[in-house]
Formats: sequence, structure tokens, C-alpha cells
Amino acid sequence: MDLKQSLLAGRRGRRLLSSIVLSGTAPEAQHLMRSVFDASYELAQQRGDGVVRFTMADESAGAEPQESTADETAPSIAQIAQMLRTVPLPEAMPELIRSALADSVDWAMYWQPPDPEDTLFGDPRLVQALERVAEHVASTGIIQSWMGASTQANQWMITWTGESAEGQWEPGLEPAQSQLKAWNLDLAEKERASKADLREKMDQLASGHWWSNPPGGLYRSFGTFELEEPIGLACVEDGMGWSSALVRRLQIECRKPVFHITEPRHWADLCRRYPLEVSATMRRNWFETTGRDGLWVQPDWQAVAEDYDGVHLDLGAYLAGAGEIIAVDARRASVIAGWNPDETYWFTDAVQPVDEVRTWGISDAGGRDVWLRR
Repeated sequence: MDLKQSLLAGRRGRRLLSSIVLSGTAPEAQHLMRSVFDASYELAQQRGDGVVRFTMADESAGAEPQESTADETAPSIAQIAQMLRTVPLPEAMPELIRSALADSVDWAMYWQPPDPEDTLFGDPRLVQALERVAEHVASTGIIQSWMGASTQANQWMITWTGESAEGQWEPGLEPAQSQLKAWNLDLAEKERASKADLREKMDQLASGHWWSNPPGGLYRSFGTFELEEPIGLACVEDGMGWSSALVRRLQIECRKPVFHITEPRHWADLCRRYPLEVSATMRRNWFETTGRDGLWVQPDWQAVAEDYDGVHLDLGAYLAGAGEIIAVDARRASVIAGWNPDETYWFTDAVQPVDEVRTWGISDAGGRDVWLRR
């Protein structure tokens, strides 16, 4: 699967593309933005999201924004597709693509239905219309350069600081194998305790466990954007709004290979080789985000660790597969959830922070937040 295919295959890739095309300043881009907003609002209303739309009143009169009551017809999918085919595309600079990636990750919420804009751009007619945007982004080679920089020698650990940083996992406090064993036992107990939920109606079930990543107390790391900025600073699923962090390079001594997930099919391969059933545990939340009710599995990370010293989800696989239904076989499926793009979890204890501690923080750069080394 090449990068263009990855960008079009999944909701996270398509959200990156829509963020880029909607960032344009041309009048056509502004009209498209309004049309996407209206169509997304109508979608949300149709599925009963309880959304309210406001319009801006005359600021000179000191009026407050007012709830829109106009019975306006949202543009059709065909109309939006035509706009996408002709709208001028902004220059795809690294800063723009990085911002669009972070925006896409921010909208990853796999414990509830997809954001209406994610749903909108999943329509096959809009996927086809986004092809020119995917070609535009892929032709720059920027994302490919980030993927190429994610080597074992360029892995960085992030420790959040400041407000909301309390309670985060501190890696290395327990041996990796002990953590994996405890994780396995805990998830198996959740599945056993939730078996009765398989007989309940979906709307009777409470939200619960939804993530399919390894235990958080393991060492985990990221490759970098330009200027050695770890990808995991700006790109965090279900983040807490952290604005400062300490960053250190990791030195890892592997005796076993690292499993690289570069396409969704590699995740499916892990699920076939090391299956852990989570049908009851994940039933409610994975139904909410995918619309599928059936047998679910995820990789058994304790079993994976017997053969591998780490598992890495690269950018392309994240963009194509995160939050999607990944078929494992004719009966079972899985979901990549709770992972951050270009994240590696280490199953070995031979991990050592090296070099000096670097401090990074968010700075306002013309209306958008960027991470800068301090």
C-alpha cells in the first residue's frame, strides 16, 4: 500500500487530507469549508447527536452569537465532490502537513460514533474526489521522509510535565514481562466478567474499555519530524492538553526483531498469530465507532513479546487503519485504537534513556500551536 492509498483508505488519512484542502485561503476553499460544515451538521442531526448551530450576529452592535433557525438545505455530496475536484490546493509545506496530521489525531475518538466530518469524507464519492489531494500530499515526499526517519537509532521518549501531567505512566518501574502478564490477566478477567453483555441489547450496555495498545507502563517512543521534534508531542490520541514535556533519546538493545505494522494487514496478521478475544469487552465501544457487532480480537501482547522485542505502528498504517474495521478472517475483526502515529512499544527491559534531557513546549505561532525546543 503506497502513501496515496494509505491516505485514502482510512478516516485518519482522509481527515488529514480534508484539513489540508480546507486550510486554503482562496474563496473557493472558504465556500467548500462552509459546505462541509453544513453537510456535517446535517449528518449529525440525522443521527441524533444533539448538536446546535450558531451564526455570528453583528459585532458592532454588541450582539451575541445566535442559534441558527433557518431551514437551509445542506449541499449535496455530489456538489461537495465537484468543489473538491476544482478547489485550489494550498502549498503542501511540512508545517501544514504536520498541523493537519495533529488535527486528524485530535479527532480520533473510538469510544463513540465518528465525528460527522469523518463520516462525511467516508462517502465513496468524496474519497474519489480526495484523490487529487492525496496525490498532492504524497508527491511532496514529506510524510515519507518522516517515516524514513523512524529508525531504532532515532527513538525518543516523552514525559509530560506541568498541568494535567499527574498520574501518567512512568516506564521501567516493573519488568516488561511482569507488566505484560498482569495486562493479559486483567483483560482476560474483563472479558470473562463481560460475557453476559453479549446477550444484552446494545443500548443497554455502558461504555468501557476501548483501546487495543500494549500496557502503558512499558517504554514507548517515537521518531521525529524536522528539527528532531518527536511526532508524539503534537500527535496524541485522547490527550489531556499537555503543553510541556521532557524528551530523551532511547538506546535499545534488541535480541529479537521489532514487528513493524506498515499496513493494516500486518495488524490482522498479529491478530491471527496471537489472538486474544475481546468480543464482550469491546462490544459497545467498537460498535459505536465502526457500526459492527460481532466477534472481536486484538493481539495478545504477552504472546507477541515471546517473539518480538517491540511493535511499531508507522505513519502510513495509522492513517490507513486507525479506527477502521480490520478483517482478521471470515468471522473475526479488530480495531487499532488508542495508538499514536509512529509509536513503538518496547517489550524488552534493555532500554536506556541517553543524552541530555530536552525541554519542549507549546508556543502560539500566528493562531496555531506549535511545539518548540526551549
